[in-house]
Amino acid sequence: MLSSSKKMKMEIDMNIYNNSGFSWLRLLLFNIFTIWAGFSVADSLDMVGYALAPGDTVKFDILDDEKDPIELPIALDGSIQAPYIGAVPIAGLAISGALKELSRRYSDQQIFVAPKLALSVAAYRPIYVMGDVRQPGAYDFKPQITVEKAVALAGGQVIAAAADDPVLARARIRGELEAIEAKIVGAALSFARLTAQLAGRDELLDEDVPTIARPYITGPVAASLRGVELRILTAGNESFAMQEGVLMANLEDAQDEIALLEELGRKVERAVELSRADLERARELQRRGIQTLTEVSNVERQTAMEEIRQLQVLSDLSAARRNVGTLKSRLAELVQQRRVGALVELQIQNTNLATAIAARRAAEEQLALLSSMTVEELANNNEIVLDFTIRRQTDDGLVELSAAATTPAAPGDVIVVRMIGGSTRPTAATLPRNDGASREDAGASISAVR
Repeated sequence: MLSSSKKMKMEIDMNIYNNSGFSWLRLLLFNIFTIWAGFSVADSLDMVGYALAPGDTVKFDILDDEKDPIELPIALDGSIQAPYIGAVPIAGLAISGALKELSRRYSDQQIFVAPKLALSVAAYRPIYVMGDVRQPGAYDFKPQITVEKAVALAGGQVIAAAADDPVLARARIRGELEAIEAKIVGAALSFARLTAQLAGRDELLDEDVPTIARPYITGPVAASLRGVELRILTAGNESFAMQEGVLMANLEDAQDEIALLEELGRKVERAVELSRADLERARELQRRGIQTLTEVSNVERQTAMEEIRQLQVLSDLSAARRNVGTLKSRLAELVQQRRVGALVELQIQNTNLATAIAARRAAEEQLALLSSMTVEELANNNEIVLDFTIRRQTDDGLVELSAAATTPAAPGDVIVVRMIGGSTRPTAATLPRNDGASREDAGASISAVR
């Protein structure tokens, strides 16, 4: 079915052309609407100057077809898997630049003469909040999000109540660390399985595991999960090989059918030539009075039957060639869907891994903080000062930036929140201590220290 935007465009198109008295102004407005509908999002993002990066997801639409827009993740190498043309690198480009690159690729490969494409950002890279927050992890990026809002998404700052037993709190955090490490192992091995799948292998190699997670891939839990992931990999490869084998067998049969029909077509063509020659001789003999009109009619009838047979063979040959084209398209689509599906899942597992590692670091920092504070210090800590640091990937590498509560965040940022006792740095935020039921609302009471 056509998408709602395409239906709207077609309805406006029909209304304009059904109105015999439309003016050049209406046509101009229609063209402006068409351009705005397809590219307004791209233009707005380009004005911001946002450069696409691995981890972002773009929404891509070929406006000339009836298919709905598709979402394409930007892989780690900076490319997307565009329909019909495969990998297209767009990392580092704005939306308008990526759209021009896609149009150029489609034109150069003669897929479309004048490509009509639409491209927008479907989802940005997540931001990661870690440190002294209640729910460290990855959160969806939204435009105009600030450090303060990101901390609120993470449940606000961590507050240890005066009644908390430091021994019990440390035991609880150690239990959380073990659970987080199990998540790290699961995400890392799933990442390794998808990497092996994309490489076409039936085994998991140590280098398939992300470097940051390799120290955790030890012990019985990792061995058990590795065996499960290996079985999933084997079953997936076998299923894909079976589907691919069926399509390949059908394709070979269809190509054999074409060869037989071509051979039959040559023989039928020869038979038609002989029948036409016989008809010419029969007509010549009739003019000489040697053959009757009935005999000539019989030869004409035989020639017509041979020509009809020739047309039927040509029709069958055309259908067989279309069948081969359809099977080739299905085979390419099977491979493409498997690859895109693996890349999407790879991005999900990569996010899960980053979330788990960020949560582990936050839990370790909480454990270290609790280990250094006595019960008396916890009871007397009536004010909490938060220090914010943003870790951001730039063209020059990873940099750490001091931030305030109102500092805007960017896609992919890692926001580190630290509690500083009694310090009021300009980049910190001070939060009054909340006990009892009001503790749940602590995340909403951030105010910048002036």
